[in-house]
Amino acid sequence: KKSNLLETVIHERDAEIHERDAEIHERDAEIRERNAEIRERNQKLDQLRLIENSLRQKIDSFAREINSLRCELNHKIEVEKNLKVHIGQLEAELNRVLSSKSWRVMGPIRRIGRFLTNGLKANRSRTSDAEQAEPKVNEVETKPDVTETILVTEKNAKEKYDEEAKSALDSFLDSKERLNFEKTGVPSVSIILVLYNQAQLSFLCLKSLLQKSDVAFELIIVDNASSDKTKELLAKIDNAIILHNQKNLGFVKAVNKAAGVAKTDFLLLLNNDALIHKRTLSYALDTLAIDETVGAVGGKIVLTDGTLQEAGSIIWQDGSCLGYGRGDDPDAAPYMFERDVDYCSGAFLLFRRNDFEELNGFDEDYAPAYYEDSDFCIRLQKKGFRIIYNPNVVITHYEFASSGGLSNASILQKKHQNIFCNKHSEWLKTKRSRDPQTTHLARTSNQFPNVLVIDDRIPHPSLGSGYPRAAHFVNSIDELELNVSFYPLQFPHENWEASYGTLKSTIEIVMDEGREGLRSFLASRKKFYKYIIVSRAHNMAFFNEIIDSDPSLKAGTKIIYDAEALTAPREILQKQIRQELIPKIIQDEMVEKEIRQASVADLVIAVSNKEAAIYRKHGVKNILVLGHTIHVSAGPKNFQDREGLLFVGALRDEGSPNVDSLLWFIINVLPYIEESIPDIKLYVVGDKSAPSLTSIEKPNISFMGRLETLDDIYNDRRVFIAPTRFAAGIPHKVHEAAAVGIPCVATPLLAHQLDWQHEKELL
Repeated sequence: KKSNLLETVIHERDAEIHERDAEIHERDAEIRERNAEIRERNQKLDQLRLIENSLRQKIDSFAREINSLRCELNHKIEVEKNLKVHIGQLEAELNRVLSSKSWRVMGPIRRIGRFLTNGLKANRSRTSDAEQAEPKVNEVETKPDVTETILVTEKNAKEKYDEEAKSALDSFLDSKERLNFEKTGVPSVSIILVLYNQAQLSFLCLKSLLQKSDVAFELIIVDNASSDKTKELLAKIDNAIILHNQKNLGFVKAVNKAAGVAKTDFLLLLNNDALIHKRTLSYALDTLAIDETVGAVGGKIVLTDGTLQEAGSIIWQDGSCLGYGRGDDPDAAPYMFERDVDYCSGAFLLFRRNDFEELNGFDEDYAPAYYEDSDFCIRLQKKGFRIIYNPNVVITHYEFASSGGLSNASILQKKHQNIFCNKHSEWLKTKRSRDPQTTHLARTSNQFPNVLVIDDRIPHPSLGSGYPRAAHFVNSIDELELNVSFYPLQFPHENWEASYGTLKSTIEIVMDEGREGLRSFLASRKKFYKYIIVSRAHNMAFFNEIIDSDPSLKAGTKIIYDAEALTAPREILQKQIRQELIPKIIQDEMVEKEIRQASVADLVIAVSNKEAAIYRKHGVKNILVLGHTIHVSAGPKNFQDREGLLFVGALRDEGSPNVDSLLWFIINVLPYIEESIPDIKLYVVGDKSAPSLTSIEKPNISFMGRLETLDDIYNDRRVFIAPTRFAAGIPHKVHEAAAVGIPCVATPLLAHQLDWQHEKELL
């Protein structure tokens, strides 16, 4: 019974186990089904995530494209505004020139110049006479090719030059004319000419001295036993010191002999096959006399075919020398600024007589010639002097006239190079290895770091719009131990004289390149600049585009962003004044977008603590505030002797802060003043090209246009007004007005930017 009972229990339990197993299987099936559903849902979620990511990428891409298009559109709008201004300025200048008397008088000369220039261009495009096609038989007769008479190659130029010189000399010798070097004052410089034959070239050189010299000088001529018409030429010269050698002593010994009889403090070596240009002597003397650190001055040497022989010279580590820029256009940008060089050619070299004597003159180991000028310049540098290339010092040079030709000159140069290397081996170790591809690295001898400044245009202070600060900024950088290049990005074409009237003569101005040329310019000077300073937000945006496309262009270079002014708050304020609704999120985006331009910069320069704080708030840590100094120079008139109100600002762009503020003042403020002071006058200084200003015709408002200097106008006016309603940066013009002693009335906005107080610094 017990056994049966146990079996019954076991069967019941087995039944329960089977039932539970069935339930477990059923549940496992449900779990598998649910897992399948989960996997299916996960797959769908993954697909949705992929679609979402794809859509986000497309949205981001569209956003970037829209932002890029906005930037491009804004830039084009800005460039168009600037171009209109520039065109207006050019048209005004053109009309002034065309109406001038000198333009009409110089008409024939201009026509001759075009004739020669066009001919020269045509000839330079040819390869050789042999490659020119023979005229066809029975071809219709055409006019003779006038360019056949133009100097095409240096050889042809010399031949033509030589023929004309001989003809001119013969005419002179047959005439009763004399060359009279009568002193018209105390001589400032002793000019040394060494002659050996080539009387015709010597004659042209002497004529150029009589026609182009603008300082009093004594002339010392050494004749190295010439056998041509030189003796006849010398017989017709008055008031010159003439030394006759019984044999050809060569250039070196002849110069030493001439220096021994010189009486002035300055000596000028001038080749007898050279012609000086206008104001060359005064430019050279000023450079040497003003700066005691300068030991010698040379200039731009132009060959007879119009190409450059040298703009200062480079000495390589092996003692070989290179005339910088040879064969190039003499008026190209790299040759238009003053700089320290290894040496300047003895074809034109100015130095102090006492320095020459202390160094025992030219080293006669280099007799008869070649390497004596390089050696002398190095010895000057070892004494702590600088050798300066001045682009305003210009001569035209025949070259190799007295050496027996290029072949003999090359033999002498090679021989004397070895002597030179032995004497200056330690100094040469500091120079670069010879590589014509790196001439821009070797062209300046001072070894200072190079810095490139990129801004809109040449910063003439009279233009306003932040350019007074920009001019001060760039010129101040040049006073440091830096070699400065300035790149006008938006307006790359400018008059050289006007440009160097604003910027220092030692700054390289990269003219005629602009936006189109920036990429290739940076590529050509990779690793040349230690610093690149980019000013203004729109220029930084364009610079970023170039760097993004080729990051190697900034390799080894520190980028500095000169913010100049944070423009987004100004634009926001302008829109608010126009009662345009700008959501806070859009305002933040505008500021963030502008600040993002600084992301590539190693350093950001702000003009005020307030703007620096905004940059820091947006995460820019590498920022400093760069202020400026204006020297106080109050005019002599007291307050009672002055009259009227003065407004100063560029009035070029419609809707600009200056145009807006002047219109607002005339419409909303001036009438109240006129009620109390009926005869009040308002004087407005600045370019007036904004169309809205043409409608202003009030007898008590005088538009005076752009003035190069404001000294007189500041001295005559009683009150300076700055009614600006939206602006960025700092109001430099208020600083300037206060510095010259004229009381200022400004809006609270400008007072806030200046951090000046009402009834203390201004009203």
